[in-house]
Amino acid sequence: MEVKDCKVQLQGTIYIDSIFLLNLVMDLYLLTLTARMLGKTATYPRIFAGSVVGAAGYCIVLCLPGISYMLKVLLGMVPVGMLMIKIAYRMKGIRELLRALGYLYLLSFLMGGFIIFLKGKIRLLSVHGDSAAAVAGIGFVFFVMIRKLIQGYRKRRGEHFCKVSIPGDEGVVTIEALIDTGNGLVEPVSHRPVAILDADKWDGLRRWMKPEKYKIIPYHSIGKDSGVLEGYEIDTMEISTSMGKRQFDKVVIAVFKGKVSRKGSYQMILPPELSI
Repeated sequence: MEVKDCKVQLQGTIYIDSIFLLNLVMDLYLLTLTARMLGKTATYPRIFAGSVVGAAGYCIVLCLPGISYMLKVLLGMVPVGMLMIKIAYRMKGIRELLRALGYLYLLSFLMGGFIIFLKGKIRLLSVHGDSAAAVAGIGFVFFVMIRKLIQGYRKRRGEHFCKVSIPGDEGVVTIEALIDTGNGLVEPVSHRPVAILDADKWDGLRRWMKPEKYKIIPYHSIGKDSGVLEGYEIDTMEISTSMGKRQFDKVVIAVFKGKVSRKGSYQMILPPELSI
């Protein structure tokens, strides 16, 4: 018996809910790492919203009929990636958007390679590594490793001084700042780190003196057991060093009635959490 033109088609079941949840988790990792590489802050709700859009977009593109996978990637994934970034971060111009997109897909490529590498090296993963839980777990290991690498790089390249730009009453106010690793001052309700600013410099930032932004910040210091600083929350602040720029949102600034530097070489003290 002769059999000609025999074709066997393998079919499998795709559970779209599992694909959505897995992509949601991986996008959370990728968007958080991308923010750290860009030196940007992004609130968790914004990152989560960007991840939801990314996961939903992937599922929609995946289900489009009659289109090759590569065409789906080119026509679907790039716009979806841009939309994720626009939702998660505050982008300024197309160049910054494309830079962020490049970081996002570089990290995605590295994460994919890391998953394939571990599945080939660890016997248990070679058998069970295709499950959503296993892939998400490997992705978390990748996330922790890359985050530590970024933190280590910044710690080695960190600078003690930087420039701070804040929208003021008559334009942007530029301030010389010292990054103080020993500054552990936090706002007691939100537990956010607090920057300390000379009262003279604050005179140009009175637009932020609104009742809803007012903060009371207790502190302890050598030579004085306790005290209280008045402060305000500002919407945005930009840090500039030779390494680049980084934007912070919803920053608490305490107003110091005096000079934070006796020689006047800087007018603000920043905690390490508010630095590049």
